Amino acid sequence: MTHQKFRLIVVGDEILSGKRQDKHMSKLIELLSERSLSLSHVEYVGDDREAITQVLKRSFSTGDIVFSTGGIGATPDDHTRQCA
Repeated sequence: MTHQKFRLIVVGDEILSGKRQDKHMSKLIELLSERSLSLSHVEYVGDDREAITQVLKRSFSTGDIVFSTGGIGATPDDHTRQCA
């Protein structure tokens, strides 16, 4: 039996620069673990539209369940909604 895989994409220049710490990965691992599931892949990407689009396309093409955090605020550098 094939087990479903789970991926996380974390978007944000502030995460990559160290200005903010990613707290979503540890919470997702906790939530999946409670259900005897695990995270198979994590990818960090900055606030660049082309890079976000490529990461999303690549992740969606795997057939895995994809979670994405960041890049959905009201500031001009948040592009995740448009890229998805």
